[in-house]
Amino acid sequence: MKTLMVWTMSSGFLLDTLGVVGLGLLGLAAAKLAKRHHSWGGSLMAFGAIALLIGRLWVLLSPAFFTPAVRASLGRETMGLLAMVPTALLTLGLAGVVWGLWGHDRWLRESGVERR
Repeated sequence: MKTLMVWTMSSGFLLDTLGVVGLGLLGLAAAKLAKRHHSWGGSLMAFGAIALLIGRLWVLLSPAFFTPAVRASLGRETMGLLAMVPTALLTLGLAGVVWGLWGHDRWLRESGVERR
């Protein structure tokens, strides 16, 4: 168990990269689903996946863009607001994916479309 934890901590970049790629694939699959079935649930899932992807990239790239000099020039209040953006994106993204999945399933049941 300790080896797994050490590997997870030392290979953070690999896991972050796989997470971003996975979110991108989720967004593409949701967009394809929305286009194929014309359901609002698929569109909402695509929105959620994109919001999750942007939030994750924000978390990964913010240390490179928000250097101490930039933080000092923006001020404490602005940095406080900017610190809430990834949390909002990740929350809305997860809600969009879950609500979209539920909505698409409900739409399939109501329309009588066969599942493959």
